[in-house]
Amino acid sequence: MTGNHQQSIVSRFLSCLIPVVKRNPHTSRAIEFILNNPLYKGVLILGSGTAVAQLIGLVTMPIITRLYLPSEMGILAVYSSVLAIFGVGATLRYEFAYALPKENEDTINLFGLCLILLCITTSAFALILFFGRDLLVNALDLGVIEQYIWFLLIGFFGMGLYTMLNYWAVRQRDYKRITYTKINQGAGGSVCKILLGILSLGPVGLIIGHIVSQIAGITTLARAMWRKERNNLKAISWSRMKSVAKTYRSFPAFNFPASIVNTMSLELPSLMLLALYDPAVVGFYALANMLVVLPGRFVSGSMGQAYLGEASKMVRERSQELRSLYVRTLKHLLVIAIPLIGIPALCAPFVVPFIFGGSWAEAGWYCWPLALAAIMGFVVSPTSFLSLYGYNRWQLIWDIGRVILALFGFYVSYALGFPVLITLLVYSIIRVSMNYILIILNIKAMSNILNRTLVDN
Repeated sequence: MTGNHQQSIVSRFLSCLIPVVKRNPHTSRAIEFILNNPLYKGVLILGSGTAVAQLIGLVTMPIITRLYLPSEMGILAVYSSVLAIFGVGATLRYEFAYALPKENEDTINLFGLCLILLCITTSAFALILFFGRDLLVNALDLGVIEQYIWFLLIGFFGMGLYTMLNYWAVRQRDYKRITYTKINQGAGGSVCKILLGILSLGPVGLIIGHIVSQIAGITTLARAMWRKERNNLKAISWSRMKSVAKTYRSFPAFNFPASIVNTMSLELPSLMLLALYDPAVVGFYALANMLVVLPGRFVSGSMGQAYLGEASKMVRERSQELRSLYVRTLKHLLVIAIPLIGIPALCAPFVVPFIFGGSWAEAGWYCWPLALAAIMGFVVSPTSFLSLYGYNRWQLIWDIGRVILALFGFYVSYALGFPVLITLLVYSIIRVSMNYILIILNIKAMSNILNRTLVDN
């Protein structure tokens, strides 16, 4: 289904829905507020697509869990964790700088720089897999995915290319097109997993489905960029790419290592649970983590992209409303998070065996400790962009601290022989504490940048 066809369907649906909804004065005022607020309008557009994609994943998951074993889902979780850790460095995080240049020519050259870096890092990753495969497998205890190791290379390039194009669309506020790609990713990934599961391909089916869910939509975003920026692409030159690389060198210097450390802290549980327990436990964790994150993911992810677009504009304009936007958004997210994530998590132990099959019952109990971290992450993650305020160093230090504390938590759990539930509770408490510190750092960074603006004026 093409983007134009999807857009016409959405437009016809809204034209029928809005007159009905507007009959209610409360919903009418809510719609007016959203449509007049660029941030929440962006959230609505992005959130609708992400919600559909997540709904597709939720509806198909009971089928997938009956086609694959918990241990096979654990293999997928380990694969996706390794891919996430390595993939974060595909373009050295220069795509994060798209939002900053005032001149579109500089952004075009940033895109060219990212494309060259992606080709270089993909080639380097291929050499690592070819010559250092055994070392990588033994060092990270990745024996369970050794036979699927080359799928990492495909995922690495595809994920890097989609991320580049996605951040370009965010700068252009092309939220509708991003929405279409999210829907295609959700549908394509789920269909692949089901079809390949019916063919009894095991972990291969899950991995291919995961790759599709990461890269579907590349052609949609690439076509849109080509149509709009075809003439501007001629402005790409070695000298300008060197210039923007130097201007925004803080991103590879600080944001890149911070992103690696941040991703490690998020993906650490899968790798540590594999080391401490077995692939089946990792599979239970993967399902439980998806269930506690899923209810809020469409709002959280969409809010993050829309907030970045609005906050970037405010930073460029040095608007004094930046801090109030941040605090207001945090409060709104907290009000949403508690019932949205907390209530399903409380019910999980009793409904998971019924929905996903008796073999997945243990995953329901994992939802309780994981919900604590999910609620705090839902509130803090979408609005935390220390690099946007020029405090990349703070982000790096914070991320390193979180990884160290998480490793310490898993070590204590191992040393004291904690069961899985207590181990997950320790990990969740560490994440909650570190996210609270991140809120303080963001407010401090905003205060500093706004105070400097007042002094300059």
